[in-house]
Amino acid sequence: MTTNPAKPRKLANSQEWVFNWRPRGSPLIPKLIAVGVVGTVFTLLVTTVRIRLLVPEKSSPRKGSLIYLGDDAQSRALTLRAREGGPFPSRFELTDWAGLAEMERKALDAVRYQPPAYVPEIRDLPDENLVQPLVLAARGEVFYPVRKSVAGSQLDLSNLRLAPELYPLSGNAGATIPEKFPAFDAVVDDKLSSPSWRFLVCLNAEGGVTECVSLGKAGELAAEALEAWLHRVPFKPEPGKPDRWIALGVGFTNQPADGSEAR
Repeated sequence: MTTNPAKPRKLANSQEWVFNWRPRGSPLIPKLIAVGVVGTVFTLLVTTVRIRLLVPEKSSPRKGSLIYLGDDAQSRALTLRAREGGPFPSRFELTDWAGLAEMERKALDAVRYQPPAYVPEIRDLPDENLVQPLVLAARGEVFYPVRKSVAGSQLDLSNLRLAPELYPLSGNAGATIPEKFPAFDAVVDDKLSSPSWRFLVCLNAEGGVTECVSLGKAGELAAEALEAWLHRVPFKPEPGKPDRWIALGVGFTNQPADGSEAR
């Protein structure tokens, strides 16, 4: 005995079911919470999880070949071919160019000063004969040329006498030596004029000698006479230097005893 499944029944003259078979509406807040949690987890996974994919590289064996070339013609040809066809082309060296020397020579000739060619001027010779006739001696006769005597000028030493002359021995003494010196009254003999006299002289601002020291043969009469003469020499004044030392040498030269050139 079979029974038919129960069929839903409708009310007479009614389009609605007896029971409301449609699901009831679920609340919206749990759905939003679920979507937020899922979105948050997805965002964290996307931003934090990194998947690194490694692509295997093709490895090639590290090896090479070397060809040694000599200095023969075939080796030079192969070297040129390798340089021209290789990855590193050869650089043009200007110094290896054969025409560089010729170009430099032409450039120097172009800028070098070329003086004009010297052309001598031709002049006519004078008509008169400037060559004097040659006087020949007669045969068998002794002949001597006439010698003309030239009268030489002789110096008059009677008006000259030995007088002292100053010359600088230090760098600062040349500008202080005067042009004229006072007369030297002592007698100049061999003991006075032969030695080489050197003195250290201390000058004041007016150019006067305050101290005089002989560097050789001090204490002799000749040295004392020269020291007395140096005290009377008017040196050039320097107002900015009250005390200055200079080194001087004293020599003797022939000078006129009187007249305008006498010292």
